[in-house]
Amino acid sequence: MPEPPTLAPILVNDASGIASLVEVLSAEPVIAVDTESNSFHVYRERVCLIQVSTRSADYVVDPLATDPRLLGTVLARARSVVLHGADYDVRCLKREYGFQLPGLFDTMAAARRLGRAGLGLSSLVEQHFGVRLAKDSQRSDWGRRPLSADQVSYAALDTHFLLPLHDLLSRELAERGFVEHAHEEFARIASVEPRPKVFDPDGWTRLKAARGLDARGRAILRALWIAREERASALDRPPFKVMPEQAMVEVARRRPGSPDQLLRIPGISQVVVRRMGEAVLEAVRGVA
Repeated sequence: MPEPPTLAPILVNDASGIASLVEVLSAEPVIAVDTESNSFHVYRERVCLIQVSTRSADYVVDPLATDPRLLGTVLARARSVVLHGADYDVRCLKREYGFQLPGLFDTMAAARRLGRAGLGLSSLVEQHFGVRLAKDSQRSDWGRRPLSADQVSYAALDTHFLLPLHDLLSRELAERGFVEHAHEEFARIASVEPRPKVFDPDGWTRLKAARGLDARGRAILRALWIAREERASALDRPPFKVMPEQAMVEVARRRPGSPDQLLRIPGISQVVVRRMGEAVLEAVRGVA
């Protein structure tokens, strides 16, 4: 039974570290990979960490400090590159580095095909290995530097158990005659392409609370939706952190005429007023 790592993960944050890691991985037929991005904290997300595990060590690559593209060749040649819930990671790695993963093995897809009840990595690790993965750093701002030792250790756990999990699931897929269909699914996941960020100016119509607004309120909400997106892009912040959606609906309903009135609306803080106050009031004034 695999145990939590006893050795600290190796942080790779310079060109010599990447070269050494490529040399190590060149001798490994099966490699575990994961990524951490900062989509929860910025408008334009980036891959901020690439975690890699072999049978003997865990590595955390800092792509904000060094160019990781040399990893692409060795990952493309590996017999198996093991990820969990790989769709998002594949898109991110293609978008930023052009990586191709023809040997992809997705432990989530394998577990789903085998009928596992819990498909999350934490659930599968606890179910099979009796280890409960911590979730303390799940919402970390992975783009902020310096990284703490706790962040690096937390990130490394996402790949530490993937190789023994791959072994277990591979064996069961073979025993049950599911290998061919599983690998067809892995190939489909490996073929997904990055999705360009496209703003929908009518996305506000999907807000349930918007249904109770009158015609002017809906027009105000649409103007706010567009203004928030423009401000989020300028600040490089996620739109929901610039102004909460429920607050936007309340503005469309109450139609404040001054900063003081705006501050009385739940969800509108001084920070929101500083970032968006004038744009909000202009949206209200501009809709007759």
